[in-house]
Amino acid sequence: MKPQRLFYILLILWVIADLLQAVFTPVHADEAYYALFGQHLDWGYYDHPPMVALLTALSSTLFKGNLSIRFATALLHGGTVWLIWNTIPHKSLTNKDVWTFFAIAASLVMFSVYGFITTPDAPLLFFTALFFFLYRRYLTAPNWLLAMAIGITTAAMLYSKYMAVLVAGFVLLSNLNLLKDKRVWGAILLAALLFVPHILWQVHHDFPSFQYHLFGRNDGFRLLYPLEYIPNQLLVFNPVCLCLALYFCWTKRNSEEPFERACLFTIAGFLLFFWVMTIKGHAEPHWTNAAAVPMILLLWQELRNEQWNKWLLRGVVPIACLLLLGRVTLTVLGSDKVHLIGRERMIADMHAYCGQTPVVFTNGFQYPALYTFYTGGQATEISSFYSRFTQYDLWQSDLELQGKRVCLIGEAETKRPIPGSTLIRTPNAFFAFREVESFQVANRLQVTVDSQQVIGDTLYLQMTFHNPYKLDYHFDNPDFPSVIHLGFMEEGHHLTVICPTPPDLVIPAGGKTTISTAVSPMPGSPFVVCVDNDVCRSVNSKPIKIQRHD
Repeated sequence: MKPQRLFYILLILWVIADLLQAVFTPVHADEAYYALFGQHLDWGYYDHPPMVALLTALSSTLFKGNLSIRFATALLHGGTVWLIWNTIPHKSLTNKDVWTFFAIAASLVMFSVYGFITTPDAPLLFFTALFFFLYRRYLTAPNWLLAMAIGITTAAMLYSKYMAVLVAGFVLLSNLNLLKDKRVWGAILLAALLFVPHILWQVHHDFPSFQYHLFGRNDGFRLLYPLEYIPNQLLVFNPVCLCLALYFCWTKRNSEEPFERACLFTIAGFLLFFWVMTIKGHAEPHWTNAAAVPMILLLWQELRNEQWNKWLLRGVVPIACLLLLGRVTLTVLGSDKVHLIGRERMIADMHAYCGQTPVVFTNGFQYPALYTFYTGGQATEISSFYSRFTQYDLWQSDLELQGKRVCLIGEAETKRPIPGSTLIRTPNAFFAFREVESFQVANRLQVTVDSQQVIGDTLYLQMTFHNPYKLDYHFDNPDFPSVIHLGFMEEGHHLTVICPTPPDLVIPAGGKTTISTAVSPMPGSPFVVCVDNDVCRSVNSKPIKIQRHD
């Protein structure tokens, strides 16, 4: 059998396996969240650029159920494998080379997983593979057409995930002579122009994604973060492939071949960059996954040599077989009891209590996304001072629920239980439940500090509350009594201080109200104004720095 024919047979089997896994593996909560992105197409989202939304939107036009999220991803992953294979020079190929290629690709854990799980990493892998495919051809025969194709691909990478800038950056760093090429500058300009719609979206929404990724994920330094990084990377790629790749990066560090240098710089650059980033907080293991593309190219080149071929049989092939066995086991045994994947039965039990009534969750964005996916019902979440903002805050879906009948669902075991809630325990779920006739939430109230003055250890404030809701906001609402807090971050810990609130305070619908208050004693860090209505302590202002006048 000719090597190319064997490749296409194995590629078809690869895609079929991904599709079967996509059908039978329960949906991850994040995937349900991205499915909502696809129902509200836009140039950007709070967490990510819009490429993942296009994948789920396309899938949902063709299928229902799991494939409504994953179909396009499985096909795209097949395209990723095809591109990597066709980046390899095809002279003197043998069937053994084909088997070597698939063994390496199948042994990289997260590379394999993103063949049936839909996240922004799936399109990032595809466009990274396309980028290397085009770059190798550009090195052989540079021309304007290839340069423009690389520019478009770079923009597509950025529309997939922001860390795509590292792929282009490390490739450029590996060959600084590219900066002398006017075609390369044309590609950079084209990529920038194509990315303008997303930048405009960020400007219009006050840069939510950039603020979240650059500042919102700063956990501060902990010794655990750099220590856990390497073990996590061993799991992302697999110990044998990662160690071999790092060895080749070191021994070939003086390579003069431009494409090989691009692979080496990208692998080492990704691993080093995110290890350094652990200084400011936890680095998610999969953030380095784009390095899988040059890793496959590098490992294939080396492992087909007799000197290193023994590692293929001793390490890579057994790991690929174990991973395949694990995927089959996950498909057969996957259930709602597995934390990382499906929770369909749990959602069904919640739906039995809520019926067609809109549901408001107080414990994260994953639950309303899963609830909408599995039931088709209306669900949202309300973020708080203790949680991060999400896409639900940009959609502001709670605006239309103000004053309406809703079901509140929250954690059963929490320090801030839903007041008046009932703890519900079913065979598949345990949650706090409360049904209210007239919902009142404070998340959309906007607070501006008009003036502040520090006298001694007391902070005097004049604040204006803006109410975008169609109903008056009553602080003395018997079901949702509200109190004003100032929220501080002191040495990595949340600290709130109650502000004296005028009795019977009302913010008129569509209007504003100005109040004066004082806080003492006063921490020295910046603060945000929070409205606590028992159910949720919302963040209602931007961070405000205390102004001291000596």
